[in-house]
Amino acid sequence: MGDSRSSGIVFDIQSLSFHDGPGIRTLIFLKGCPLKCLWCANPEGQKILPEIRYHKMNCTGCMECSKACTNNAITLKNNEDTKASIDINKEKCITCSELKCIDMCLNDALKPTGKTMTVEQVMKVIKRDSPYYKRNGGVTLSGGDPTYQPEFAVNILKACKEEYINTAVESAMFTSAEIVNKFIPVTDLFLTDIKHMDEDKHKKLTGVSNKPILNNISIISKHKPVVIRVPIIPGLNDDKENIISISRFCVENNIDRINLLPYHKLGVAKYEQLGLTYDISDVNSPDKEKMELLKESVESLGVKCIIG
Repeated sequence: MGDSRSSGIVFDIQSLSFHDGPGIRTLIFLKGCPLKCLWCANPEGQKILPEIRYHKMNCTGCMECSKACTNNAITLKNNEDTKASIDINKEKCITCSELKCIDMCLNDALKPTGKTMTVEQVMKVIKRDSPYYKRNGGVTLSGGDPTYQPEFAVNILKACKEEYINTAVESAMFTSAEIVNKFIPVTDLFLTDIKHMDEDKHKKLTGVSNKPILNNISIISKHKPVVIRVPIIPGLNDDKENIISISRFCVENNIDRINLLPYHKLGVAKYEQLGLTYDISDVNSPDKEKMELLKESVESLGVKCIIG
């Protein structure tokens, strides 16, 4: 990957976004995340190394990709129907840094997820977008999780501040206080999820404890504005008690805004493309009435609440 301070792995850049911070923004998605949330909408951001997304509908079974694969990770799949497709051995594939198979695919069935970029290359995109930021816009680092590539992320933020560009960081904040303190001076706004206040339930939903997350939020809130975002997953964290507990935590830390984010399934197709299993396919989006009731619970403690 090169020098982690000057380069890192990016899996997407979205220009002219109206979400994830004030005004018109450029969103930089960095690969790597310590959490494995059951509902993750960006599973391609979890692993730090570049991956292959397989679009089965585009595949003709020509096997040119297999010929290019030096790890013998690609084989023809035996299907009961007439549609040709391939199997990708993820264990063999993840050790490859060349991804020659993608270059050999003539039908866009194999697409890369993640590429190495330098801070200079990222800033070139940002400067291209900067005329649209106007007064309130700027740059938001997302992921994955920016704290998973801390030196690279902080250097992007430093470069933005040198250009007087507003900065925001979207992170689960499951990291060390030392890393958090590197982000604080160069970040104008932190957007941080709280999935659940109960530690055991948080571990079941995300694979990690919520203790360092809550501790880091407390540290940040003493220095910079924080918006808490709560993904509402029916049957998993949408009980009133959890929402009230999160709201109390915000009051205790002088955080005055919570965004409630209704669960959706927009990222489900990515799981199949990555050869992963989506474990909560039977969960549906919360209805409007439920979201309004949870909003009332937040506002009952004097915290501003926005749905979406």
